[in-house]
Amino acid sequence: MIDPDLLVPGAAQARRALDEAGWSAAALDDLLGATARTHLDRGELAPVLRRLRAAPPADRALADLARLLVVGVPAERPTGLPGAWLAGDGTARLRLQPVRHGGVEVQVPHDPPGDDRDLVIGVGAASLTLAAATPRDVVGRVLDLGTGCGVQALLAEDHARTVTATDRNPRAAAYARLAAALHGQEWDVRTGDLLDPVAGERFDLVVSNPPFVIGPAARYTYRDAGMAGDDVCRTLVERLPAHLAPGGTAVLLANWLHLEGEDGDARVRSWLAGTGCDAWVVQRELAAPEEYVTAWLRDTDEGFTTAYDAWLDALAGVEAVAFGVLALRDRSGRPGPGRVVLDAPDQPLAPTWGEQVGAHFAALDLADTDLRAARLRVRDDVRLHQVARRTDEGWSAEVQLLQQEAGLRWSGGVDAYGATLLAGCDGTRPLGDLLLVLASSAGLSEGEAAEQVLPVVAELVRQGFLVGGPPEAASST
Repeated sequence: MIDPDLLVPGAAQARRALDEAGWSAAALDDLLGATARTHLDRGELAPVLRRLRAAPPADRALADLARLLVVGVPAERPTGLPGAWLAGDGTARLRLQPVRHGGVEVQVPHDPPGDDRDLVIGVGAASLTLAAATPRDVVGRVLDLGTGCGVQALLAEDHARTVTATDRNPRAAAYARLAAALHGQEWDVRTGDLLDPVAGERFDLVVSNPPFVIGPAARYTYRDAGMAGDDVCRTLVERLPAHLAPGGTAVLLANWLHLEGEDGDARVRSWLAGTGCDAWVVQRELAAPEEYVTAWLRDTDEGFTTAYDAWLDALAGVEAVAFGVLALRDRSGRPGPGRVVLDAPDQPLAPTWGEQVGAHFAALDLADTDLRAARLRVRDDVRLHQVARRTDEGWSAEVQLLQQEAGLRWSGGVDAYGATLLAGCDGTRPLGDLLLVLASSAGLSEGEAAEQVLPVVAELVRQGFLVGGPPEAASST
């Protein structure tokens, strides 16, 4: 494999060739077809190459670049790529993956498929999970810890004053420099393990897709930490708070173990409880050891049977392996200990939900106040769905369901009194005033209404159904 740093000087020329050919995710989708990715993942090149040979004359330059940078075979015509980007047999020395996320498109360079320990892979499901959970508020300093192919740093560029990218794999650091050069960006790229390269520094936002996989040995640098069990994630959580600027946020992916006779949720909570940060755990998967091992072996060249047995033996005593997103917020200036919340949504989440990270911590702050004084409003994306049956008196609602269309897309039932209260939550009146009206209509005392309603309202605030402040239209006037 070539040193990616040798490809950096040709990045500007390569970008011109891509732009002139009309290279984009949408154009490649049209050219290669909807099933191309599936064929390529299975090593089935013939269907994709057939489509490329049939490309219309206007798309021939794009087809040749796709042969080189997507399929991995020589081009039929000169492409304008730098000579250093091509091997002696006419194939490209790298792959280039277009990634669209949150209205932004970036081009991500990475290694061709192989079995090298220091292989730098492209963007997969884990990378997209982290991207979806990353807040996109404009901030000063961003750290992409464990940058790999550099996709998180690329996506951070438009909302960060400066980007620092680190990786323990020198090859990954070189690919990050190449990714930056392809996009005309300048990052501070460093090599080193975990937080060692940024000792003594603080950042407004830290994102990390670390080598979190729990296995018997350090087979691949991008995947395996070489630490026992889930120690790499625990270590990272323990060290991260010292690198957060006041009010700063960290978002990282993690695996954690559910051991026989132990509470796995308590395990990850214990990592976070002593950090001095508020923390939010969003668990996305909980896999039995057999499922976990199979999933990670499926996309590698390891001998399945031998590796499977060794891996399962290493997971003896493990009931399940959890995967999720951990978000931390620095508590500087806030009294009291950090709060830890664990959610395990089983519904599909929105394609991007990073805005909910800041909103979640703001909701925790709000829920800790006297909610009766709060002027709450229903979040703009919340809908109330009703199922009603006809009666002699008219339609009678049998089911009332609150549903979020964005973020974590929580849903939950609500009774008639709750629906009435929510209808009054328009951000103009204190909740206490609405409670008085509800108590009167329900024949309850103010104390009885508060006792029954306030815990429900607090949970609606925590899950984001209710937010503080006036309606957006009113706040802009």
